[in-house]
Amino acid sequence: MESALPQPGLSRAEGQAAVQAQNWKLLEYFNLYRLAIALGAAGIAIFIGKFSPFGEAHPGLFLSTGVVYAIISLTAAFAIHWHKPDFESQATLLSFADVSLLTILMHASGGLPSGLGLMLIVAIASTSLMLGRRLTVFYASLAVIAVLLEHSWAWLTGASGAEGDMLQNFPQVGLFGIGLYATAFFGYLLATRLRATEELAQRRGVDVANLTQLNELVIQRMQSGVVISDAQGNLRLINVAAQKFLGIHNEEEKKKPLNEISPDLAIQLFQWLGSSSVNRTRKLFTSRVGYTLLPRFVSLGANQDSVKLIFLEDMAILKQQAQQLKMAALARLTASIAHEIRNPLGAITNAAQLLGETVTTENAEEKRLVKIIEEQSKRMNVIVQNVTQLSRRDRINPAKLELEAWLEDFLKQYCDTVSIPRAAFVTSDIQGLQLCIDPDQLYQVITNLCQNALRHSPPFTGTPLIKFQGSRDADERPILDVIDWGSGVNPEIADSIFDPFFTTSPKGTGLGLYIARELCEGNGASLDYHAGDGGVGSRFHITFMRAEDCAELGTL
Repeated sequence: MESALPQPGLSRAEGQAAVQAQNWKLLEYFNLYRLAIALGAAGIAIFIGKFSPFGEAHPGLFLSTGVVYAIISLTAAFAIHWHKPDFESQATLLSFADVSLLTILMHASGGLPSGLGLMLIVAIASTSLMLGRRLTVFYASLAVIAVLLEHSWAWLTGASGAEGDMLQNFPQVGLFGIGLYATAFFGYLLATRLRATEELAQRRGVDVANLTQLNELVIQRMQSGVVISDAQGNLRLINVAAQKFLGIHNEEEKKKPLNEISPDLAIQLFQWLGSSSVNRTRKLFTSRVGYTLLPRFVSLGANQDSVKLIFLEDMAILKQQAQQLKMAALARLTASIAHEIRNPLGAITNAAQLLGETVTTENAEEKRLVKIIEEQSKRMNVIVQNVTQLSRRDRINPAKLELEAWLEDFLKQYCDTVSIPRAAFVTSDIQGLQLCIDPDQLYQVITNLCQNALRHSPPFTGTPLIKFQGSRDADERPILDVIDWGSGVNPEIADSIFDPFFTTSPKGTGLGLYIARELCEGNGASLDYHAGDGGVGSRFHITFMRAEDCAELGTL
């Protein structure tokens, strides 16, 4: 739900740190097991005394070994907590202590028949999980040697009758040694599989984290609004575009339910949830900040309570895309028509000129007919030129413009071109207005509007004929009104002046205002006509895109 760019995904170093943390946790847990054994042995020796078979053979040795084992375990607890020394050093030293001290406890309790040798199997198993193959084999071998020494200790020290007991129990010792090696082998095999699985999970975790961040980045940068909501209308995720469309400006508003942010959207969501797939419809609605949106709902699960994905399409952008598609098709059509007309039109014009040279001055009727042909040919040529311009309307190069500077430059060029004084034009409230449009196409739009205004205005006598009035709408979009005080437009035909080839002038083509509106719509702007104040003159109202929205227009 954050509007900022997502942070990078989990790195390999971070994954290795997580694995190392798990190793320390495993060492900590086994040290707790070690501490319990040591305290248990020391407690039995101190508080209970004789408790077969613990310390039955050598009570003093059992007590001292238990105390030493407890001290080592407590010291290891602090070392593990501070991670000093490193993990492998601690695991190696503690494994050596386990094999040595557990063998002594077993010897003090009567040897292998006491059953304490089973704790050696647990120690070797833990070693195989925490250390590498060489150290695992080393400590398994050390444990086997320690058990053999403990079993042969009486014989080695020259005790009477020890040789017979040693030989009698030797098969048991051999089987126990095989069990230690088997434990080391299978423990190491299991540890290897676990490490491989852990490494694979780590890589998958990195991939999933990066993919999640990528999805977050894509969603946040989508031009369409994206909202993820549960079935109760509580927001789970909302991208930047949706925040803009719905008028969400801070984190607190993101925590509000959907019915408080946009009641119209919440109603459509609940209606969509309550209807069958056949009867589900979509309706346009207007957000509280003025955007006209078309929602689309998708369920992210099969059950009714699964989260819902809501796409919000800005109708203004959809209209711009449709307009550009229309202009592209119209451009191809008009270019083809203009090409087919231009050749025969040129032939007719040349033939009319040749015919005019052969007509005598006495034959006035023939001369009049030739003049009609020439005039209408010129008019058709103008129409072909205007239609040819439509073939370039689909190529838009939007830019951020300072309206005041651009308009001054335009008026200087236009006044020189049509030979009209600069005093015929006046500007008002255009300071600081920034807009997004193709500069060349804006030049054509304003030129058409000025020509149209001058055509219906009286001759210049010192009073301004055209006024350029700037303003902003409720959404801070820049507005330019082109106002004249001419004859105006008859209200009966006001709805038709933007239709192609509609004109009230016998010499007009009827394409000027049509082309001007097409250019505006192709640039994300709008051109409308309003009657002048008091019913005098005309006012053409242009609403532009904001300068900060230029990137959106350029990607259409």
